Amino acid sequence: MINALTGMPQQDAVKNKALDVVRMAKTDHARAEQLALGLINELAPELGAQSLALNKDSVLSLNSVNGRIESGKKKYFFKFHAEEGDVDTLKNSEYYNAELLAKNGWPMVMPVFTSTKPGMQFVVYDYINAPTAFAAYGGVEGRYLRGGGYQGERLAALLRADEKLCRNISEGYSKSLELTDRADIEDASLNQLFYSRLAGAPENPSRLERYYQGQNVALPNGETIPFNELAKMPWTINGVQYEETLETIIAKAKDLLNPAKEERTPSVVGHGDDHNGNKFFIDGEFKLYDPAFAGRQPALLSFVKATAHNTLLHPQWLYEPERLEGKLELNGAIRDGVVFIDHNWKTEELSPMRLSILDIYAKEVWQPLVTEMSKRGWLPDYWQEYIRAALFSCPFLVQNLIGEKYAPAQSMLALSKCVELGSKGDTETLVGKFLKSIEPKV
Repeated sequence: MINALTGMPQQDAVKNKALDVVRMAKTDHARAEQLALGLINELAPELGAQSLALNKDSVLSLNSVNGRIESGKKKYFFKFHAEEGDVDTLKNSEYYNAELLAKNGWPMVMPVFTSTKPGMQFVVYDYINAPTAFAAYGGVEGRYLRGGGYQGERLAALLRADEKLCRNISEGYSKSLELTDRADIEDASLNQLFYSRLAGAPENPSRLERYYQGQNVALPNGETIPFNELAKMPWTINGVQYEETLETIIAKAKDLLNPAKEERTPSVVGHGDDHNGNKFFIDGEFKLYDPAFAGRQPALLSFVKATAHNTLLHPQWLYEPERLEGKLELNGAIRDGVVFIDHNWKTEELSPMRLSILDIYAKEVWQPLVTEMSKRGWLPDYWQEYIRAALFSCPFLVQNLIGEKYAPAQSMLALSKCVELGSKGDTETLVGKFLKSIEPKV
């Protein structure tokens, strides 16, 4: 029997109620609120939830929604996070392990209720009357993009908060860094955001398969090309020739990000999904929540989501491509089997703020971590390629970049950004400069 709301088999729909909420929020806000309220009252009747409202900005996320609960006497903040296949992959994981992070020095907002039941994972907090880092930085950036310049004091306060947070994270990494056996690395929940999305499983096809393989890519000139054919072509982007094709980048990512690659792997205790949407700006400081993938995880993977999603995947092109209408200038052509793209959507020109954040991450988190791994003899020779592969995977696998959400020019911009993240160029690139800046200090 098919569930009329989700199009999923009835048995799976019952098992994946959180996924139902997340999916429904994209198409029917009111119905998603009804589903979420019903699930919260089913599993947390003690909260006395009477009404619920989803935050509209949260539906930009592919895998989560959040909002406000009203009870008779108080308000709460909640978040649902659902991944395809989470019934199987999260049921034995350290889900929402805020206490573990707090013990390792991470400033956490502690939940008042968590549901760890497979397929029904959500977390509830006392109501937080504060912006997320996504909203706070987005407001500053939006004003800049409109030609109004940065709000100096506001931006300075946000950057100070990030510096302090990064020092706490670095201390936590230093305390928890150790070598971990292959079996434990394979069990890390964070793999689900990277390798699992690339490789999939027999019962859970990968996003690579579902989003790209066998699909057509719409080109700005009105023509289409099979993704499998496009993936074999080299790219020249804004005059820079990139060494690797999408096909090669994907193959390397599958090899490098495979948690079974090494017998023992350096690991840390980390959040793993600490993008700006999971950070609140409270009293001048950032505090994290929703540690859905927290726990012991590969050291070189732990801070990648934060690095990519808070800096390099901006402004606007990944989650809000419609905001590029009338602003994006992109010329594309395929000549002699080479993809040529020229665009005006350069992070370093449109949003210098993001480079300031990246500099903080490099100085306060990455450079100390890489240096300590090197001192202990644990830094693999391929560490830079590993980070490139992980950075590439963030945009490529978090959204369907050739799907209906993206106009042809926006799709080609997004794919070109993926190439910029995943491949070296014939001249120094933004990612190349970043990787050079975090080389271990001898």
